[in-house]
Amino acid sequence: MRPCRCWLLLGVAWAVLSSAVQAQAPAAAVPAAAAASAPERLQADVREAIVRVPARVEDAFGKTVQGELLVTTFRPPGPGPFPLVVISHGRDTARRAEYKRMRYESAARYFVRKGFAVAVPLRLGYGELASAGDPESSVSCEAPRFGAALRAAAEQILTVQAFMARQPDIDASRTVLVGVSVGGIATLAATSAHVPGQVAAINFAGGHGGDPEKHPGDPCQSDQLRRLYRAYAEGNARTPPPTPTLWIYAENDQFFNPGHARRWAKAYAEAGGQVDLRVLPAFGTDGHKLFTAGNDVWQPLVDEFLAPLGFAPPGRIASPPLAAPLAGESSAPEGSKAEQLVGFQKFLAAKLPRAFAIDGQGHWGYASGDDALSRALAFCGRNIRTDASGTPASACQLYAVDEHLVRSSP
Repeated sequence: MRPCRCWLLLGVAWAVLSSAVQAQAPAAAVPAAAAASAPERLQADVREAIVRVPARVEDAFGKTVQGELLVTTFRPPGPGPFPLVVISHGRDTARRAEYKRMRYESAARYFVRKGFAVAVPLRLGYGELASAGDPESSVSCEAPRFGAALRAAAEQILTVQAFMARQPDIDASRTVLVGVSVGGIATLAATSAHVPGQVAAINFAGGHGGDPEKHPGDPCQSDQLRRLYRAYAEGNARTPPPTPTLWIYAENDQFFNPGHARRWAKAYAEAGGQVDLRVLPAFGTDGHKLFTAGNDVWQPLVDEFLAPLGFAPPGRIASPPLAAPLAGESSAPEGSKAEQLVGFQKFLAAKLPRAFAIDGQGHWGYASGDDALSRALAFCGRNIRTDASGTPASACQLYAVDEHLVRSSP
């Protein structure tokens, strides 16, 4: 087995990373949709936009990989300044060229409700950027080069953070980094650079080298990852106080089982990192999907974690008070036109959990399953016009949830 050079690579990287990101020339906010053959439909109620952010990193062999990161942004109404969340995606090696523009709409809407602006980058090596190279490849399972792969991912996270920090409506002193899977451990790598403004980091099922088919639950060279987590904590704690971190895993994670997560968190804490590890009960058939498919599960935990840090407004939508049991189609909103009535019928046929929302001006939406309340409100609001500040002309409210009409609440 070849010796891992990740410790040497890590030390060199973080010695220069922060200053390199800060010194980068300002990136141009070029609307990506302008270059597309057909403009994408963006969600006006959360001021969705697309920008291009130049990035340049090195892969495990020292080869330069560069391109313009496709970054989706979301903002609350108003002029700001808004605190910032950067959400970083995971890795599917076999399908990385198939990645589309990253949005994480349910998570983005959650953070927008808390008052954050949100940036979701598609990193180098994925989707339309796959042909540029694959800087996040760990090369092999027998002798993985995790240090180089995660340094490349972290540098891109910090590049996006720096770009967003230069925008006039962003409060760069209140930045939260969020990541899932490879994006989760890369988020912790990014906090070890101690860039000013990072006040918290959230790691959903973080790790690298997982393969649910070949070795379910057990990543390649878990001890190397443990050493990297320790190194990231040491870097974070070097300039006290350390950044608070929340780690969320599920018992049935098919990439990284909770035994690994507990050992990694222990190493992180022993090295001076501040970690709040939550290992949740089994979720679906693969707990690794919790971030995208279990919003109703994790949102209350993140609300709880962020409240003491000055982010008190809840992002989770609680079900409003019940008014009366549903009575079939006769419970449809008064004055419903044909299209809205058909939508209500579909809502009644949908499985629980479910929600139906209206604005009183003819706009409506329904959803079932995870995050049903938020998605119903989002579907309702998609055709409502907004003014220049992003304020909609009317507000959607919940009309029915599960088996009951409810006392309307946005």
